[in-house]
Amino acid sequence: MKGKRFQLAREVREEVERSLALGELARLAETTERLVLEYCEMGLLGEEVREIGAEGRFGEGTLFLVRRIEQLRIEYGVSASGAGLVLDLAARVEELENEIRSLREALGR
Repeated sequence: MKGKRFQLAREVREEVERSLALGELARLAETTERLVLEYCEMGLLGEEVREIGAEGRFGEGTLFLVRRIEQLRIEYGVSASGAGLVLDLAARVEELENEIRSLREALGR
């Protein structure tokens, strides 16, 4: 299910993909570099990001994920690992809604 979360994040900014340094990513997400690295280590930002570390560059899809994790953590009191689960479930719901829409179109409704 984790793959769906990352697929959703990649689709968010397909048209223009910027490359962000760790500090810039943390600043734009209004969090700390330490938390971003913690999310990387936990695998919340994708397996490819886990290996990037402090010296790597991050895409805008990663920024989207960090912002969502921070929103869930701060506004709703969800733990970081819980936020990963919430994002996975939200991506799955979106996938199922798209499938229902496609099936309805195929049935002419």
